[in-house]
Amino acid sequence: MTGAAGEPAVREHTRPVAEETAAAGSGTAAAGPEIATAVPGTALGAELRSQVTEFVPLAVTLDGAGGACVAGVTAEGRWLRPEPVTAAQVAGPDPVYAVHHPVRLPLGPATGDGARPEDRAAAGAPRRAGPPAEPARRAALLAAVADPDVATAFAGGRSAGLVAVRPLGYRHQRSTGGRTFLRLEFTDDTGERFDWIVRDVRLLDAGPGEIALPAGPEAPLLYAAVGLTHPNHRFPGRFRGCHPLVVGLHPADGSPLLPNETSLEGTAGAPGTA
Repeated sequence: MTGAAGEPAVREHTRPVAEETAAAGSGTAAAGPEIATAVPGTALGAELRSQVTEFVPLAVTLDGAGGACVAGVTAEGRWLRPEPVTAAQVAGPDPVYAVHHPVRLPLGPATGDGARPEDRAAAGAPRRAGPPAEPARRAALLAAVADPDVATAFAGGRSAGLVAVRPLGYRHQRSTGGRTFLRLEFTDDTGERFDWIVRDVRLLDAGPGEIALPAGPEAPLLYAAVGLTHPNHRFPGRFRGCHPLVVGLHPADGSPLLPNETSLEGTAGAPGTA
């Protein structure tokens, strides 16, 4: 099957992710009731329907200029990207958005030009919705929502997805503007090779030589959350004028990415929880 313009069809789950991961403890739940609220970006006094929604972040990013972004999946396997997101919500001692920590907030339809299928307007403050699931359930969630390859993850106009990859190597590279970026070279299940900037907030402060993650032909599989920037028309062709990025990295067995990633030991009732 193919989508628009010959693209691979968007993968549809035949049953909710919550069922595939035995939802008790998976960190996902049904959405809450719809509420009428003013969504940022609408005309003064205008109201759009928003819905209190729970999702599990699989991509939490921060760039060198302080720009933050979050994307994750609902219990039904639907990708969402709330906007706006602030640097304070993804970084610091107790960020409300953290990988695998379920959050709940009212979301309405995206109102700006060029909205992607995943984009939603945040109509209220996000709140933690409980602790992260145990590793086995995290692994089941990753397997349930993953697309077979990069092309499928971005099919049908989508700009966020999850793909099983073989990490071949990490390196820091200086751009023409003088900034240094962490890059990951990897292959997806088709064998195609990619070399993309990594924006995972957990790796933001890692300097050259400080990435000790396994890489190479024999390295364990990772799940890479991948995303597209808004079009800037400097990258025409395959990705619709957008810059592709690795926006989250996840060991396939659900274990923490980094040895010091104690946030995945979170408990109910921590600051910021609902």
